Amino acid sequence: MTDSLSLKARKKTEEFILQGILKAGDKITERDLADRLSMSRAPVREAIRELIGVGLLEQISARQIVVRQLLLSEVKEIFSIRAMLEGKAAASAAERFQTENLVKLETLHEDMKRVAGSDDLSDYFDLNIQFHKVIHTVAESPRLMNLIDQVMRESLVFRSRSLADHENIQKSIEEHEQLVKAFKAHDHELASILMARHIEGGFNRLELL
Repeated sequence: MTDSLSLKARKKTEEFILQGILKAGDKITERDLADRLSMSRAPVREAIRELIGVGLLEQISARQIVVRQLLLSEVKEIFSIRAMLEGKAAASAAERFQTENLVKLETLHEDMKRVAGSDDLSDYFDLNIQFHKVIHTVAESPRLMNLIDQVMRESLVFRSRSLADHENIQKSIEEHEQLVKAFKAHDHELASILMARHIEGGFNRLELL
């Protein structure tokens, strides 16, 4: 039971960071976070420890834990690693995509186009994650998926910022459109190139903010 509660606490805290409720440099305490989550302190304590482990939180002293502030150079390195890993995943997925998962990918793409004009971008961001997760799953490489998940978590605080305005979202949608076409054609080389450019484009869009 404690394990499931700590997982819930971790995911909810990640959402707080993603949504900007908790910002880089904000102080984190077990008591305050437990109050926010309406939980006891034991699962929150475990969640904090895990979030320190993946680099979202930072313990700067025995009594002080904060939301980690990444340097832009660190984020650039993370996006570069993601581009390589997700390019590999896209290439593997392109060779394995079947009709069922292509339909799922296209549906997510259409849903993203539908919500792109909304003032609340949280739905678009959630759908974007699902879009990439479908590709990772179809690639059928659990180790690669775990590596991608690790670097994505570390850059969580920045990921939504690369989609922070409608111009950036429109560019992302266009890139998704090209990816879907490459997957339909089972063109693994093109899928890899397009995915790497898509991830690198996310960093470039971030730099302009």
